[in-house]
Amino acid sequence: MNAWKVLAILIIAVPLVAAEDVPILAKVIDSSSDRIPQLTVAPIYPRKSRRDRIEGEVQVCFDIDRTGRTHRISVRNSTNRAFEKPSINAVRESTFKPAGAEETLQAMKFCRTFIFALRPSEAEDVNPSSLQ
Repeated sequence: MNAWKVLAILIIAVPLVAAEDVPILAKVIDSSSDRIPQLTVAPIYPRKSRRDRIEGEVQVCFDIDRTGRTHRISVRNSTNRAFEKPSINAVRESTFKPAGAEETLQAMKFCRTFIFALRPSEAEDVNPSSLQ
């Protein structure tokens, strides 16, 4: 019966762990560009920052090649270093619509801003007038 208890605990715990990895992200803001995003990847909210209720913003700039892949990714602006690596990884995994054979493209710098924001805690949601 011990094996059944372990199995039951794993069945319950796995979805809870998976739910923690869901990004809590308010906005992804792109700079204006003729290139159309094909796949936009949202960064993973760092577990420690989420636990400590830290919020922040990162602006990442990069080049887009003819195939739609991102290159020369760099952080332009950041309010917290903890959000930089997840933002860079998200840009690296994102793709854009490839350029057509007849299109002539100049080197294009593109910037994307990630805003990491947590939902308010239950204590912050309480209306003071409802406590009376």
